[in-house]
Amino acid sequence: MRTGACWFILSTALLVTCWGCGSDSGQFVGQTVPVKGKVTYKGKPLTQEEIVFEPDGGSGREAHGNIQPDGTFELSTFKAGDGAVPGTHRVAVSGTGKKDAVPVKYKNTSSSKTEVDVAEGKAEYVVDLK
Repeated sequence: MRTGACWFILSTALLVTCWGCGSDSGQFVGQTVPVKGKVTYKGKPLTQEEIVFEPDGGSGREAHGNIQPDGTFELSTFKAGDGAVPGTHRVAVSGTGKKDAVPVKYKNTSSSKTEVDVAEGKAEYVVDLK
């Protein structure tokens, strides 16, 4: 009886300790839409930067993408190339490009004042920073 009680307590402790363990990434599959596009500053393509789409109001996870030499980008949220969550996003660019390629205000989503509406059925986006 005593051994059985010990095993029960140990099993219960192990179960409680592991509760909530594991990956929950599967619940997010299907909640993104593909987002590709081109980002420009004063009509000229940005290069070697990173673009960030932050959902307005904190209603989801940020999407990130590297800007290619021709100014194009593809966003990823949970896995490579999956896009962004639908809705309005504030946009920022930052990274490794030429120093002062864009004004500092565009390096933060709250100060850039640039917004994009991500929607099902629209995959190509042009982000023109002025």
